[in-house]
Amino acid sequence: MRNYHFIQLDVFTNQPFAGNPLAVFPEAEGLSDEQMMKIAREMNLSETVFVLKPEESKQQTAACEQQVAKSDEQATALANPQSEIRNPKFPLRRLRIFTPAREIPFAGHPIAGTWNALAQEGVVPLPEGGNGWTRIYHEVGIGVLPVDIEFKDGAPVQVVMTQGKFEILKEIDDWQEQAEFARALGRDREDLDESLPIQVISTGLSSLVVPIRSLADLGTCRVNAGLLAELYTQHSATGCHAFSRETIEIGEARAHGRFFAPADNIAEDPATGSASGALGGYLVHHGATGMEPTDGRYKFVIEQGDFMRRPSRINLDVSGKPGAVEEVKVGGPSVIVARGEVYV
Repeated sequence: MRNYHFIQLDVFTNQPFAGNPLAVFPEAEGLSDEQMMKIAREMNLSETVFVLKPEESKQQTAACEQQVAKSDEQATALANPQSEIRNPKFPLRRLRIFTPAREIPFAGHPIAGTWNALAQEGVVPLPEGGNGWTRIYHEVGIGVLPVDIEFKDGAPVQVVMTQGKFEILKEIDDWQEQAEFARALGRDREDLDESLPIQVISTGLSSLVVPIRSLADLGTCRVNAGLLAELYTQHSATGCHAFSRETIEIGEARAHGRFFAPADNIAEDPATGSASGALGGYLVHHGATGMEPTDGRYKFVIEQGDFMRRPSRINLDVSGKPGAVEEVKVGGPSVIVARGEVYV
């Protein structure tokens, strides 16, 4: 029997017992696929991450060079002039991400939380003087992508990940089908925000986005889990992201979201980085941010988790323009709340 160390964090928050819980196994070598799945079920969180050595193949190196070339050019837009940008030939680590039901190729809060944990474990090189940004690359199921980590006094304070290409995969334009989605959320079709479409969108992991007219209507959704799971899985989505452009906080917030994934035994997720990244791209694509870009970038916040009493704030950085989203970045802080061991 072997023991495997894990770290539990709350992600997209700087307060314990808020945000989205995450379990990270920083040294998962030796675990089989079956053992990882069993551990994820045992942890019973929306995601559990197993950190492994990267698979250093020529194909992945080529993917790394192709996917991050533009990000490298734009790194100074995110970092300050004294930042230290790392550009290793191969990814630093490989992440495998599991829900309680299955392995998924990509997710948001697991990546943000994992690299906060690994930075605190000393895996990430510090910038000069312990302050500024370090860029690393990591391998996930959708390829090799960059991650930018901000440090203050030698400690990580924010992790910003570059997501995959923003895509609109499908639109739900049938009136009756729209009404079914509203009914699955415990709402009437008249509660939908008809100025925006219901679409399946992705920056690496597909989600079905449903615009709700008001924050009050969003907050009083009563989900029919069976019906909702049936509807969104029919469209090859991994969950339903209902949102309103009304927000709790004024200022940087541009949307408040609630993410439901009952097909993966996730009744509601308090902070969903992958879906929020796709939603950020969606809002920019449809010209629905209510703001002007600065140097071609839209920087705003998506709220989530408040109706679960786990408030989360997810930072979005989207480059491009309406109808032509070029790049989506998602970031935020994390806090460690527990450490332990699992015996296998």
